[in-house]
Amino acid sequence: MTRSLLAVVAIAAAAAAAIALNVLLLGRASAQNDPVGRLRPARQQHLPAAPQWTVRPTTGRVGDEGADD
Repeated sequence: MTRSLLAVVAIAAAAAAAIALNVLLLGRASAQNDPVGRLRPARQQHLPAAPQWTVRPTTGRVGDEGADD
């Protein structure tokens, strides 16, 4: 009887700790100062030009007659 009671108490304590940790983490994740939705680049970054051997994507309709379908 005492062994099963100890097991039930241990399981209940573990469940309570997991619930408390989840509530704590959800509280931190939903903070009001979260920058999601307000992200902007700090400054405009200029990327170097692509090498001459770069194959650019085509624009418009491709004349492959659906070969990859």
